[in-house]
Amino acid sequence: MTSADLRRGALASLLFLFLAHFYTLLAETSYRTVIVNDGLLPPKTVAKIDEMGAELYEKTKVPVFVAAVADLNATKPMTLIEKIRRDYPTYVLLYLSKEPMSVNIFRSKDAEKLADYDQILSPWPWRGTIKPVMSPAFSKSEDVKIEVAIFNGFADLVDQIAASRGITLKSSIGSQSKESFLIARWIFYAILLFLVLQYFYYKRKRRAGK
Repeated sequence: MTSADLRRGALASLLFLFLAHFYTLLAETSYRTVIVNDGLLPPKTVAKIDEMGAELYEKTKVPVFVAAVADLNATKPMTLIEKIRRDYPTYVLLYLSKEPMSVNIFRSKDAEKLADYDQILSPWPWRGTIKPVMSPAFSKSEDVKIEVAIFNGFADLVDQIAASRGITLKSSIGSQSKESFLIARWIFYAILLFLVLQYFYYKRKRRAGK
């Protein structure tokens, strides 16, 4: 083998290594947490969700995706799941549609025990971090409720998955923010309960007067 052949072989090896490294970097940078956003999430919220999702994926290799869909019939969850499965055998998908209003967390079989999905999707204010925010009882606009519901549910989801792998996310919104949100929910429901009880009290009092 001549020196020219050796040089060509060395160059070919270097080119192969460069391309392999390039495609690895491309695969990593192409990962995005928010795969669908039909105008339901503002850019700042998308950026924060992507930040948390990227850190979780980097440290655990568990991808968590978010789909904020305007019309369920236009972007069905199974269509998204089929695309995700091609590249990620393990996955979690937080899916919310505005019309009709629907929310669910889809996941691969090996991701079943990474988080308490029933707790996250619970309608009870002392458990759930998504559905209670979407309740008609909250006086916020529908768009604000959807944004808050997705963000809080996603934050709860990635923190639980990180904890299951024994890590803490630097990008996490932290327990203090979650506790403040929980306190605010309790205060709201306490006021609501008081108004309902007051309504029935005066209604009963009027009947007694008659």
